[in-house]
Amino acid sequence: MNKIGKTRDLIYVSKEDHTNCFYSYGIEFHEFMSCIPDRPDNLLLIKHNFEEALMNRHTGFEYVTKQEINKLIEDDVYGYGDFCWVDFIDEEELDALSSDQIAQLLFFGHLARPLHKIPMNRFAYFAHDDGWFNKLYITEHQDYENLLANVIPMKLRRLTGRKVNGIPSAIASKLVTCAKDGLFIDLSNVIKSRTQLKIPMTAIGHWTDMDQVYNLREEINHYQIWLLYSNKVWRIVKED
Repeated sequence: MNKIGKTRDLIYVSKEDHTNCFYSYGIEFHEFMSCIPDRPDNLLLIKHNFEEALMNRHTGFEYVTKQEINKLIEDDVYGYGDFCWVDFIDEEELDALSSDQIAQLLFFGHLARPLHKIPMNRFAYFAHDDGWFNKLYITEHQDYENLLANVIPMKLRRLTGRKVNGIPSAIASKLVTCAKDGLFIDLSNVIKSRTQLKIPMTAIGHWTDMDQVYNLREEINHYQIWLLYSNKVWRIVKED
């Protein structure tokens, strides 16, 4: 049964220094999978409660392929509590994992960080209460740029009912750069006119406690950065 519900109207993204790791609030699993071009077909499920997963006997982990993945996307992922996976190319890749690599995956599922190196293709994904806390390791920065380029317009379309184009790569790249300072994107306070959407953003630093991040929306009264969409063109404007 489809459990996809109300759209979260706040996005927080923070890039961890010197790693390819991003912390986020507000991006749910179904949004992630919808907004990543060439989404992975195969996921090795480290923590989950999905009832239609397949078993890989070599690793002892369950997994999904493209035959099951749409059912996983529509499942009650929030109800899992912790949800953790890495993507892989094919089952032969799973059968070739060493005991040390299996231990690395177990460590990641337990503590949401690598012991040494996480066996993954493009993504190592750990979430708690789908959309509330996400920690994502990536191999290519372009993937995260694509995620922001697509998820922000998708949320705006749902929240405003307006047609909104995707964000171009040059703007998405700047957003990822801003994420190094902890980027807070408040979609609940979008300023709308007939021809323009003005999305407030600000830097709030690196947080891992998303309860505190969520509570900041009541305290922030000045936005340093605005993401503007006017005449089908995106711009970033900074204010003093």
